[in-house]
Amino acid sequence: MKNINEKLYDNLSKAVAFEINFNHMIYSYGDVGWDDWESVVCTCCGKTIQHADFLAPKGNCKKDYGILASYHFGVRDNLKNELIENFEITEADFRPVRNKKGEVVYYQITPQHTMPPIFSVNRMRQLKPCRKCGSIQFREKQYENKVGEFYAYITEEALAGIHDLNVTYEQFDCYMPKYVVSKRVYEYLILKYPRMNFRPFFLK
Repeated sequence: MKNINEKLYDNLSKAVAFEINFNHMIYSYGDVGWDDWESVVCTCCGKTIQHADFLAPKGNCKKDYGILASYHFGVRDNLKNELIENFEITEADFRPVRNKKGEVVYYQITPQHTMPPIFSVNRMRQLKPCRKCGSIQFREKQYENKVGEFYAYITEEALAGIHDLNVTYEQFDCYMPKYVVSKRVYEYLILKYPRMNFRPFFLK
């Protein structure tokens, strides 16, 4: 039986890396705003930095994987531990998600490794650096397959420089990068979770 990604991409076997695209949302408390875990570091471009752990009720974190309402991705402790045990992934690649009592209820994925740039082989445009802090964002016109699903390209040189868990060099809207796993991590996860969403990277 095909997994969810094989149903969307008929050439998925040619993919060499995969962007995380979980779609189950993990919501924070109703009375907790974005400024409880993020703060503005540049009033010119609006760049923010995470200054505290994401807050969420334990009851919202029942799924083994999901996307936090802050648009970061997260996993439960059992999946975090499996990734650390089986791949070149460490505790530093995760940040705790807590409830209001301070208890850890989930783990935010925070990759420590930055991929080599990929904008030269994709339809990405570098914007002018912020005149105040110098931060750079990219705009992207994504490639779509015949059923309207997005994918991207990577060079052999860039592929040789990725780890099992990565963020892209390029940052996009709200200074958010893409989160990318190696093919071997993808193959491990998709066997356990055939409905886990990813977007493929192909060689170019």
